[in-house]
Amino acid sequence: MKKKHVSPLLLLLLIPLVCAAAALALLRPKGDPAKALQTALASLSAPADTSLTGLDAELADAFGRCLRYEFGPFEQKLRSASGTVTRTALDAGLLTDGLAEEMQSKLNARAAAAKRSAELYTEDGAVLPALCEAFYTEVMEARLSHAEDYCRSVEIPVTMTFEGGEWKADLSAFVPETLPSRPGFEVSAAALEPVPLHYTLPRTGPGPVPDPACYGESDDPQVLARLLESPTAQRLINGQKLDFDPARDMLGRPVRWYLDETILSLVWQQDEHGAVGTFAEVFIADASQLRRKLADDEFGSYQYYFPHEFAEQTNAVLACSGDFYNSGRADYGLYVYDGELMRCCVTAGQSCLFTDRGDMLFTYENQFASEDEARRFVKENNVLFSLSFGPVLIDNGRDVTPEDYPFGEVREGYARCAVGQLGERHYLMMTLNREWLDHDVLVVLRKAADSMIAHGCINAYTLDGGQTGSILLGGELINPVQFGTEREMSDIFYFATALTD
Repeated sequence: MKKKHVSPLLLLLLIPLVCAAAALALLRPKGDPAKALQTALASLSAPADTSLTGLDAELADAFGRCLRYEFGPFEQKLRSASGTVTRTALDAGLLTDGLAEEMQSKLNARAAAAKRSAELYTEDGAVLPALCEAFYTEVMEARLSHAEDYCRSVEIPVTMTFEGGEWKADLSAFVPETLPSRPGFEVSAAALEPVPLHYTLPRTGPGPVPDPACYGESDDPQVLARLLESPTAQRLINGQKLDFDPARDMLGRPVRWYLDETILSLVWQQDEHGAVGTFAEVFIADASQLRRKLADDEFGSYQYYFPHEFAEQTNAVLACSGDFYNSGRADYGLYVYDGELMRCCVTAGQSCLFTDRGDMLFTYENQFASEDEARRFVKENNVLFSLSFGPVLIDNGRDVTPEDYPFGEVREGYARCAVGQLGERHYLMMTLNREWLDHDVLVVLRKAADSMIAHGCINAYTLDGGQTGSILLGGELINPVQFGTEREMSDIFYFATALTD
C-alpha cells in the first residue's frame, strides 16, 4: 500500500496557525474573573468593631448582615472581562424615613398617660432629651430587627483586567456608604411637637391637694411681671389678654397667686367706685377644674358651712361663694347639679349655666315654655351646673343689666359679688365691699356691671352679695365682708388644680 505524504507547503501553512493557537492558549488568563471579584469584594468588609455597644453595635451588626453582592454573567475577552454586580446594603434614607412620625406617635401615647408636664418637657416646653433618646432607640431597635426591609439594591457595571497573574478591578464604586452614628436622630428629635396634656378631673369629689410651694404673694411689680412671663404662666394664658396689671395701685396690699401648670390664679385689691374691689383672675387648663360644691354633696341639704370649710373640703385653690340656692329664692330660675336639672321655674329668675367646656350660658324669664324644654336645653348644651341668683350683667359682650330685679337690692348701695368670663377657660370673680375706716362705699348694681365691663368680661353674672359674697385663696378669705365675719352658706363654686400625686 502506498503511503500518503503531507505536502511541505501545507506544513508551512499549518505551523503559524498552531503557533498562534499555542500563543493564545498561553496568553489567555486562568481563573474565573467573577470569583476573583467576589474574593476582592469580601476583603472590603471591615472587621467587626468590638468596642461598639448598644444601638451602635446593633446598627453595625445589621449593616453587616444586610450587605451582599449578586453577580451577573461576565464576558471575557482575552485579558479583560466585563459584567454587572448588584450590591444590596442597608440604606440610611430608607432606615430613617418616617422616623420622626413614629417618635411623635410614642410622644403622643406618653402624653396621654402623663400626669404632669415635667414628665415630658423642660421648663421651656421642649421634649426632654432623655425621652428623645428613648423614643429614638425604641423605634430604631424595632427597625433593625427586620433590617432587610430597609435595604436598597444598586447595579454596578465593572471591568476587570488580568495583570501580574491575577484579575484586578477598580473597587472604588463598591465601597458601601457607611451609616452615621444614630442616623436621623437630630432631625427627628427637632421635629417633635409637644403635645398638650389632658388634665380632666372626675366630675365628683374634691380636687387634688394644691402644692403649698405654688402659692405666693408680692407687691413688687417686677416680681409679678416675671411670674406672668414664666413659660408655665404663658402656656396657661395662651395669648389671651390679662385683666391684671402689675402697675395698678393695689391699695398698698400684696398680690396673691397660685401657679402650677394647670391653673393660674391672681387675687388683688384696688379702689373700685370708692369701695374695696377684690378681684380674682383665673386661667385653667381644663374645664373640669371649675367645680361646684353643695353642702354634704347633696342637693336640697339644709346643712350649712363657712366658706373656708367648703374650701378645705374641696381642696380649692380659689373658691367663691355661690348662690345660696336653698334660700327663699328656690323658685327662681334653673337649678342644675352634676348635669341634671334638679329644680326649675321657667317664669321667673335669670340663671347662669356652666358647660362642660367651661363656658357661661344664661337663661331668662319665660325663655322656655315648659320644664321639658328647659331640660332639653341643659342636655343639648352639656350643662354641668348652674348658679341661680342674678341678674345677668353681660351676655356675649352685650350689656344687659336690668334696671330692676326681684332681689339683690339692685337700686340700693350694697356689697356686691359677681362672676365673669374673660375668654376660653379664663374667668374673673369680683366683690365690692365697704371697709369702715376707708373706702366706706356701697354701690348700686349698675356700678358693679360697669366694673365687669371695664375689666373685660364677655359674660358676667350677679351672685349673692352682702355678707355672703366671699373670695378665698388657699382657704383664706381675702375680701372684707359685711359685718366683718364669714357667713355660713349652702354652696360654693371653686377652681382646683389638676395635678394629682
